[in-house]
Amino acid sequence: MRPLLISASPIFKIAYLFLFLLIGIFIAGIFAGLILMIPGINEYGEISGIYVNTIMQSVFAIALPAYLIVAWTNHKPVYYLKIINDGKLPSKMIFALLVFMVSYFFASFLAQLNKGMILPESMKNIEEMMRSMEDAALGTTDMLLSGKSLGSLIMNLVVVAGFAAISEELFFRGALQQFIYEKLKNDHVSIWLTALVFSLVHFQFYGFLPRLFLGAILGYLFNYTQNLWAPILFHFLNNATVIILNFFWSDREWYKNLEETSVTPVFTGIAIVSLVLTIALFWVYNNQTSKNIYNDTNSTDNNI
Repeated sequence: MRPLLISASPIFKIAYLFLFLLIGIFIAGIFAGLILMIPGINEYGEISGIYVNTIMQSVFAIALPAYLIVAWTNHKPVYYLKIINDGKLPSKMIFALLVFMVSYFFASFLAQLNKGMILPESMKNIEEMMRSMEDAALGTTDMLLSGKSLGSLIMNLVVVAGFAAISEELFFRGALQQFIYEKLKNDHVSIWLTALVFSLVHFQFYGFLPRLFLGAILGYLFNYTQNLWAPILFHFLNNATVIILNFFWSDREWYKNLEETSVTPVFTGIAIVSLVLTIALFWVYNNQTSKNIYNDTNSTDNNI
């Protein structure tokens, strides 16, 4: 594909990205409405509409805008988005898996901390509005997770975990984070700004902190591995874990108690250990990667 906006500045790329997102939401709504008119598609009622709308928005409002803007501003969009197998993909995927495992407790700690946040009395109306939005989103999630058939589990893993992971990582890490970096030339700022936008656009105040943290982790995974499949795997695992736990153990007492976990000193200590291990894991990976690059460079120089 020939780039149409090859000279566009990073600011214009970001503007085009969000403009196409808005257009994509409109197009997704049209396609979702047409699909739901097909006989048999809507037989499961409201849940069918949620699945169809989710898929359409993932494709037309998130994934497609990201790919199109990159393709129209870059000669090699697949390489720019870093969705290729560079020969070291297995080790990068293992790294993403390890990061998910060690960071999970700190993300859970932030989730419980965020739930307990109470705004000042002067912002009571805003808090009530955010609570109602949160309850509405939770109601939709509960509806999707309520199915107990194998088909429901597979649909949730494919749509809620798979489609969301691929489309959102294309948009936020593959496109937005790199556009911001082109403008600011600072890895940390571009990662955290993208994580902030990632958390804000979900419009869930009582999930803001854990989503900000997860957005940063996803950004650093992309930055360190230089491969989009690593954050995609992490994102998928994060969503799939909730789906699987709910499917198999939602009626168990220990699972119900997880939602009511208090921020105790013990929990805080575990969370701190989780954060330290996460940082250490990135440090070790970075050192090992730097050493491998140095060895490869020396090997190349010696062969010349």
